[in-house]
Amino acid sequence: MFDKENLKYFFIWPISVLLAFAFKYYGFLKPDVLLINNYLVLLLVFGPSLVVTIILVFNKILKVESN
Repeated sequence: MFDKENLKYFFIWPISVLLAFAFKYYGFLKPDVLLINNYLVLLLVFGPSLVVTIILVFNKILKVESN
């Protein structure tokens, strides 16, 4: 389904989700130390995947135009 060369890009999204939940859980346990709002969680979850998607689209466009 996916190219094996680009498989590393698809691991960024689950890692960012796990990091977001880890920060959210740590903030739940110690609310005085770490302040995380919902916008920061959304940024941690969807930011890296959006950047990777933009990079993949640009690579695809540039390869199509050069051929």
